[in-house]
Order: sequence, then C-alpha cells, then structure tokens
Amino acid sequence: MRHSLFAALLTAILLAVSTTEAAPPADSSPVGLSEERGRGDRVGPLIFRGGLHLRSGSSSFGGLSALRVSPDGSQFVALTDRGAVVNGRLSYRPDGTLAGAGSYAIRGLLGGGGKPLGSGERDSEGLAILGSWPGDGWVVSFERDHRLVRYPAALAGVAGKTLQGPPGIADLPLNSGLETVLALSDGTLLALAEDDAGEGRHKAWLGRSGDWKAFTYAARPPFLPVDAALLPGGDVLVLERRASWIGGWGSRLVRIAASDLSRAAATGGVVEGAELARLDPPLLVDNFEGIDVRPGKDGSLFIYLLSDDNFSILQRTLLLMFELPPG
Repeated sequence: MRHSLFAALLTAILLAVSTTEAAPPADSSPVGLSEERGRGDRVGPLIFRGGLHLRSGSSSFGGLSALRVSPDGSQFVALTDRGAVVNGRLSYRPDGTLAGAGSYAIRGLLGGGGKPLGSGERDSEGLAILGSWPGDGWVVSFERDHRLVRYPAALAGVAGKTLQGPPGIADLPLNSGLETVLALSDGTLLALAEDDAGEGRHKAWLGRSGDWKAFTYAARPPFLPVDAALLPGGDVLVLERRASWIGGWGSRLVRIAASDLSRAAATGGVVEGAELARLDPPLLVDNFEGIDVRPGKDGSLFIYLLSDDNFSILQRTLLLMFELPPG
C-alpha cells in the first residue's frame, strides 16, 4: 500500500485527459500479456496461460492485496485493503488456459468479539491459509494498526483472535507494515515487512504467535516484497513490486530455497532469492500485490498474479496465470 499516494496523484493528473468507460456487465474479460505484436507468450521460463480483467458492480470490490487459489484452480479467496474478503470462481478453456472469473461474494472481516472493524483497523494486506484447502483457519496481516489476526475456516463474518506478533511491528511505518504473511507446510508463519530499512533490506520473521525468529529479506531496490506463495518441497516464491513516475509499475518473482530461509531465521542473517521472472513494460504491468501457486498434473506449476487497483478508475483488477514447466 506504500504506493497508494502514487496512484492517487497519477489519477488526479490523468483525469483531465481521460474519459470514464461504463463497465460491461460481464464479471471478467480477457487481457493479453502484451499489446505489442511479436512479444510472444513467455516471461523468462514462465508461459502465459491467460489473463482477466475482473469487474464487479459492487463498490466494495477492489483494492485486492492478497490471493489464495484452490488446488484444482476452481476457486479463489482475496482480501481487499478495506477489510473485506472476496470469494470467487474461476473457469478454464479445454486447453487449460484461464477463461473467466465470477460468482463473487464479498463479506467483511470482523475483529475481536465479533465486532466490525473500525476505520483505522481495516487495512488487510496479507493472507495465510493454515493447512490444506479449504484450510483449518487463516491468518490475516493488517497495516496501519499493525497486527496478525487468526480467523476460523469461515474467515469472513466470524470473530478473529489477535496473535502475539513479532516484536517491533508496531513501530513499522503506517503504510509499510506486514504486507506479506505465508504459512509454511509445518504451520510456521513467514512475515515480511514492506518497509525498506535501507539498501533493499526488509525486516522478516519466521515463527508462531509469541515465538518469532528475526532475520533480513534482501530485495532488489526499488522493488518491495508484497506477497508470497509456497512451492512444493518448501521453497517460497516472493512477489516484489515497484512503482515510479518514470518507469511506472513493475514486478519480479523471486524464488527462495527452503534451506536458505531456515538458515537465515536460525542465524538472524540475510536471505536473498534468485529472480525467476520479471514483468516490465511493454508487458502487461499494474500494481500486482497478490500471488499464489497450484500444482499441475504433470509436475508443472501454475502461478497466479492479482493486482490492486487502489479503487482507482485508472487502474484495473487483473488476474494473470502462468505455467512453470517441470524442471
């Protein structure tokens, strides 16, 4: 959410030369990887397997900042940065490419005691599923009022319980808190702060409520970590996002070996992953803040990216799918 101001200022400038198009009634429409001919369908080792512009008539739909997809790819859960949960369904063509999204259900998160979240409590950013889909529960990370909250499997409309988070998270900048929270296979939580402590160094923690090990996650400036997904075997795929007036939006996918992650947490050291792919213009770019991975039948992996439109008419809610072939 650090770049919500960037998006707001960009909106103000471009409104003078833009017109607003009425949204079509469809829940989604296809988008390509690039508007330039000859760009192909690959980003590094990733094969583009379809993209969608998601739409809804609800004013509560937007600002999607986290993503979890069911193992069969038929369902997804996302968070808005206004404290709501979006459930939806996905469909595919016979060749397996992403065809459509819809059947959205939008419900609010609750706080302790089952009370609605207040205005300063609703900035939900990260989403971890505990156990196998549909999960034994969820953990949501919030900014502004920095905290981690555990929810039952129902997630929306039920009371949450605030966990004892990593020491020092209350001191993180207002809009640069725990953007990323991910549950590993043993239930341990990985939490990454969007705040850059200098030279691309980000505070990171591995642990559980009241028992955390601090270490450092090394990004590549100006990219910042905004979400992560668990890979088969325990490696982690981190989504990093950048924004600037000159370069606009951009994203990179970084793979962290499970052994490197464990070593950094045990020693309080630094972990730096290997870049898998990068999305830069003229490829399709936006404020991608959500990522998830599901396995294919032949050992391939399907990687999904979801963008946060900041509730701006000049941005879109995009869902992209890529395939990472075996090996």
